[in-house]
Amino acid sequence: MKIVVINPNSDRDFTAQIAESARKAALPGTEIVCENAPGGPAFIETHKDGALCAPGMMELVDRHPDAGCFVIACTCDPNLDVLREMTDSPVVGAGEASMLFALPLGALFSVIQITEGSVQAKRELVRRYGLQDRCASVRSIRMEGEEPREEKLLEAARIARDVDGAEVITLGCACLAGLDERLQKELAIPVVDGIAAGVRLAEALARSGAFTSRRGKYRGF
Repeated sequence: MKIVVINPNSDRDFTAQIAESARKAALPGTEIVCENAPGGPAFIETHKDGALCAPGMMELVDRHPDAGCFVIACTCDPNLDVLREMTDSPVVGAGEASMLFALPLGALFSVIQITEGSVQAKRELVRRYGLQDRCASVRSIRMEGEEPREEKLLEAARIARDVDGAEVITLGCACLAGLDERLQKELAIPVVDGIAAGVRLAEALARSGAFTSRRGKYRGF
């Protein structure tokens, strides 16, 4: 079974980090192919960035017609509808997958973002998926001085847990991949990594023979 993990940006070191998390999450026998979207921006933060990475993401879908499933390795799920319209193979967004994984684990989840500017976009994504009643908060890491990112992440997650009432934390950026286990030990509540969740959902869909519906939204023209 082949799962294609698409990094929408052009950062190759970031792609290697994503690939490591994806392969760690995958079952034996699953082939993980992780690639940058050709021509993508260095980082996905703005609406313009999302638009600029679309052609490269579409190229990767065309390049891998034998994929059992595709995973968009960006938790803002850029161009998810475009890719679903292109292929019968299921397309999973890391953001949607992380939220879906959180639902059985607690009544309320919180999302931790890297930048303040991405908070509103993630709130809109939560509403798009109809999960606003299950989302306790969306918080960002406030990086000041030389304090390690992991410490700031832990600080934001504790506030989400203790002040907002979150019972589950989801990591709102693919660059946080691999931190879930360490944070979970510190917080004593479930922490969901979007890359791992995306791969595991993709495997389940591919193994079940699932395909994208062509009746309604993704019917094409």
